[in-house]
Amino acid sequence: MPFAKTELGIQAFKDRTPLMNARQRAAFVLINGVRDTRSLFSLTSSLGVSSEDLTHLVAQGFIVRALIPQGLISGTPQVLDSQFQGEEPAPRPAVSEAERYLLAKTLATQLTASLGLMGFRLNLAVEAAADCQGLRALLPKLQTALGPARCEDLERILTL
Repeated sequence: MPFAKTELGIQAFKDRTPLMNARQRAAFVLINGVRDTRSLFSLTSSLGVSSEDLTHLVAQGFIVRALIPQGLISGTPQVLDSQFQGEEPAPRPAVSEAERYLLAKTLATQLTASLGLMGFRLNLAVEAAADCQGLRALLPKLQTALGPARCEDLERILTL
């Protein structure tokens, strides 16, 4: 299961808190709400990040377990039972602005992380965005850096 950054964790990271060592900071940067622990450990294997580091980040309140509903990202509701194949799918529940913001920020963070060091400033801008409006303002920059095709899901979430 993936982890997501908390506002407390983001602020602690920006403030360079002594409660987060170098290994934990490296792991924190890669946490995006989508990446699972296995891929997180494989990306940080040369740094020696361990489950104890993640446990420490959880205990400090810097990260929490996250789950992104796949139907929201793909834009199509999931049909759970084959008996409903011939029927209209149930309407998707309304997504609050706060939920939309968390989903969009998680996806935007993942996208900017894929740019590596070249996307560092863009990643900081995403982290600083306080709401969906702020993320919408960054969308053109993200599309320029990543290409419109890679930003389609993010654009879809921001316009739900």
